[in-house]
Amino acid sequence: MNERVVLRHVPPGVVHPPGDAVPPRRPAFRMAEVLLACGLTRERLLEEAERAQALGSDLIDLGLAEGWIDEENLLREIAARLDLRFLEVTPPAEPDTPLASALRLRSYRIVGEGPGERCVLAPGGAMIRALADGRLTAPANRVALVTRQSLREGLLASQGRRLAKEATRTLPPRFSARWPETVRPWQRGPLVLTLLLCVLGGLGLILAFPALLTALTPLLLAPVLIGGAVTAIISALASLRPVARPPDLPDAALPAYTILVPLYREAGMIDTLLANLARLDYPRDRLEILFLLEADDRETGEAVRARQETMPGNVQVIVVPPGEPRTKPRALNVGLALATGNLLVVYDAEDAPEPDQLRRAAATFAVSGPRVTCLQARLAVANAFDSLLACRFAVDYAALFDTIKAGAARLGWPVPLGGTSNHFRTEALRRVGAWDAWNLTEDADLGIRLARLGHRIEDLPSTTWEELPPTLRPWMDQRTRWLKGWMQTLIVQARVPRDLLGELGPFRLLAISLTGLSVVLGALGLPLCLLSLGLRLSMGLPFLEGPSFVLVSDILVIASFVAALVLEIVPPLIALNRRRSWHLAPAVLLAPVIYILISVAAWRALFELARDPFLWRKTPHGLMKRAGGLGRLRPTEPGGADERFAGRSRA
Repeated sequence: MNERVVLRHVPPGVVHPPGDAVPPRRPAFRMAEVLLACGLTRERLLEEAERAQALGSDLIDLGLAEGWIDEENLLREIAARLDLRFLEVTPPAEPDTPLASALRLRSYRIVGEGPGERCVLAPGGAMIRALADGRLTAPANRVALVTRQSLREGLLASQGRRLAKEATRTLPPRFSARWPETVRPWQRGPLVLTLLLCVLGGLGLILAFPALLTALTPLLLAPVLIGGAVTAIISALASLRPVARPPDLPDAALPAYTILVPLYREAGMIDTLLANLARLDYPRDRLEILFLLEADDRETGEAVRARQETMPGNVQVIVVPPGEPRTKPRALNVGLALATGNLLVVYDAEDAPEPDQLRRAAATFAVSGPRVTCLQARLAVANAFDSLLACRFAVDYAALFDTIKAGAARLGWPVPLGGTSNHFRTEALRRVGAWDAWNLTEDADLGIRLARLGHRIEDLPSTTWEELPPTLRPWMDQRTRWLKGWMQTLIVQARVPRDLLGELGPFRLLAISLTGLSVVLGALGLPLCLLSLGLRLSMGLPFLEGPSFVLVSDILVIASFVAALVLEIVPPLIALNRRRSWHLAPAVLLAPVIYILISVAAWRALFELARDPFLWRKTPHGLMKRAGGLGRLRPTEPGGADERFAGRSRA
């Protein structure tokens, strides 16, 4: 932000903007002397000043962000020279303090009318130079200096309860999954019992009229399953279309970026997380990293605090105010309220993004039209060799993110986002209501909502490596949560069908409907399909013979089998070819076993939706035995490193 703009918005009577005729009332000090007093040498200062100039960065902001200037020491030195106080613990802000303004200006008025400090400042480079130039005009006992971490803590102390409430109410009822909130705990038992009776009643009908079942099951399920498979295959083929890579932005043109990292029971991942984030190639003075901790997660909090003194200065720790539901999207909404970057990305504790991912995202946003408000990076499994389950997971992720989601984005279809590595224009994300705190697949829900509100999601051909569950129990818990979230999302999106049709149009509505319904109904309907097939074989009924509706049913069965076979071959093979990972292709043969496991997870999710709709089954991390298995994207991947920008913007 321009220096004059920053200083003009500081609380009145504290600092004179540059250019004002008012003479300084405070003695000026030499900034170099302060930095030398903080332990820097003249040689280091000259070296860093040259580097800051090359990056287009402010020397002080760069030093604070990278950690070679200690913020507390610097502010203590400045406070001593100006007869100000430095506060280790920041008093709460006034209740009506505008949060966004306080964060942007790094200043707010504190509670109280008596003598003493009335305003706290967490000065950055521009403000510190103003102080050095003698432009402080407020009495010394009315201003105090604090660190950026303390500033946020003071804001949370006064506005934490409001933030906690707002984080669960970012959306109007028609867009939120919080409708089961009206179901009282005592009502959940009868709901589960009703659902169980419906299932038993269905089984009774099957046993009473087996021949009818064998014909009706394909007629009811096959169109949705075939449609979902065709939609996915079309998306995968669309991903083959080349997309030009935009030119990298010069360092000075890179925008401010915020990284949100929600952490819950991740004490063992902190060192890995810090190492992965340190590899990101982005100017640290324009990179804000917010660790979002739950208030009762003492173990993770202690692990973070134990490393806080050695963490870079651009890493801030936010303790999310207590509240319900205890979900990742609620924490993300709190983080979004405290974010100051122009762009924003979500990473999980185990994520290892490619070093240039933020630069590529910033470059893509720069050449994209304003409707492009989100980029989905490619997620890939880092531990494919840990087990057969992890190997199959790696193939599924490659097919999903490298082909199906990438192709859907190129076709302009709604894209259900992955849970991490979503890059956003921050203000646009706020305008659409951000994440639904009550939805267990808040990522998929947000992707569809963006499309409904006229925004576009683009593919970002940059990989983020993730550790995924290598054993059955955590895998089953994760799939249960995903499928329960998909059920929530389908219910939410279908509340007002006429609005949905008007906002998406018929073709995009058909694409996303087939995608979502095939996921849920395919998993729930698998036992019915297997039972129907078993009855058909046991009764000795021949295929492609009998009445016309039986003939149509048999044709749909064959078409479903062919569609499923093509779906199991085309997207995975395209993806494995791009990553030169043909050695994982045999994992495709695990499809029958995986489908059965997914069906178990779906029925578990359905009963859980009635009994405990907001239960968030946490996926454990740190279980990876060895990394590897899946290759990097080829340089010739559409949008990859060898392609050059063709000079056209994308709307």
